[in-house]
Amino acid sequence: MIAAQQVRGIIQGHVPRRKWVSSEEIFAIVELHGKLDEQDREPRFPGSRTPRWKTVVRDVLANELKRGKVRSRKHSD
Repeated sequence: MIAAQQVRGIIQGHVPRRKWVSSEEIFAIVELHGKLDEQDREPRFPGSRTPRWKTVVRDVLANELKRGKVRSRKHSD
């Protein structure tokens, strides 16, 4: 199962800097470079259709946003 630290490394190593990148592009990069297993592809919560790994990516991005490491168009001036 992919861990937040692995996702953070993939984002830091493969997502272009100083360019707006959509969350869908980030998901594609993580899916391409992460070693996702069956557990990663299962929903994190019963009844959810979102795979666990996408929730991990969102959590990492939210944490990086709070730390000022990434910016969001919603939050930028």
